[in-house]
Formats: sequence, structure tokens, C-alpha cells
Amino acid sequence: MASYECSLQGLIVGQEEKDSLIARLMGICGNDTMLDLFEHEIIFTPSAQTPIGPARNDDVVLRLQSRIQTEQEKSLKHRQWYLTMQGHPEPQRGRAVIVRPNTRVQLRGDAFRFMKSLGYSYSFEVVRKGHLLSYNKLLKISVTQLFKPKIKVDISTAVSFQDPSLWLVEVVSISVTQEQVSQMAEQLAKFKALLNGCVELEYVDTRAAQNKIHYT
Repeated sequence: MASYECSLQGLIVGQEEKDSLIARLMGICGNDTMLDLFEHEIIFTPSAQTPIGPARNDDVVLRLQSRIQTEQEKSLKHRQWYLTMQGHPEPQRGRAVIVRPNTRVQLRGDAFRFMKSLGYSYSFEVVRKGHLLSYNKLLKISVTQLFKPKIKVDISTAVSFQDPSLWLVEVVSISVTQEQVSQMAEQLAKFKALLNGCVELEYVDTRAAQNKIHYT
């Protein structure tokens, strides 16, 4: 059965806005729900291009994701990797949130060899650092900044590639069935209202959130 996630995104600028948002989130979610977030995501694309034509539209990127929680996990061989595939966002259909299919599975063994066996090759990677909170076991809220390793897959060399005063705010639902999407979208809209005055959470245009591969 297909699963879907609903999401909204926003931006805040500067330490003062960040502190104000974190205080509001902790008041809403509870002091014990906030964790430090340190996440590594590696994006893979098909090693061989699909011939030009309708079938090329079915090509998608695959993501390897791991969360680093200990010093040991900074090493690739001590990581727990998850394989994620995000489908194309649905047309808006009057909803004020992004809705897209999402599949996430835990991997064992050599994750990179597995990706090669699927016919996928390394494309690029990103490191996220910041904070993660949860709300009523339904929503995950992240407040993060983005970094890029100078040396491939070596997160110790990660440097910021954005304005250091910017923080990305993302609210993502747990995975739900198609029948539960409307209810979850309403929950997300209610949560958005709770953050009024701290951050403006917005629907991102589906064209900007596409999972399409642009072959060169």
C-alpha cells in the first residue's frame, strides 16, 4: 500500500528569530521532544540514462540517509543507513500543503554496493545540522542549516554553502495512506497557525519540489 507525507516549509533569519521559534516550538511540543539533529544524505541517480521519451519521466533519484548520534557514527562503517524514494508531488487540488508519495526502508550490509547493484551512482550529498522536534507523534519539525563536505562522503570536512544567518524550517507528517491525507493536511494547517508570528510556513510550488532527474 502506498504511503504519503504532507509537508510545509519556511525560512527564518538570524539568531533572534531562531531563539523565538525554538521557544515557541518547545512550548507547543514539550521541552523533552527536542533533539540535536545531525543528518547525512547522499543522492544517487541512474548510472545509465534512460533513452529520451516518456519512460524517462519515470526515473527518480534515490537517497541514502543516516543520522549521526555518536562519535563512532561519524564513520561510514558504523552508520545505520535508510533508503528513501520520494515520488513526484501531487497537484495541489485545493490543498495548502505538499503531498507526495514516500518510501523509506532500513538497509543492512554494504549500502553503497547495494546502490551500485541497483544501477545507481553517486550524484551529490548534503549534511543537515540543527534541531528536531515532534508534535503529538504526528509531525516532525526540523530547524536546520545545510552543509556540503569538501571531500566526498567525509562529513568532518562539511562547510556551509548557504547564508549562515538562514535556517530552514520544515514540518513533515508521519507517513499516511491516501485516505488519511486530507485529515493530515488539516492537522498541518492547524499547526501552521500555532507558529504565526514566528515563521511563515508555506506550500512549495510542486515544480520546485519535483524529483525529476535532469540529465546533462
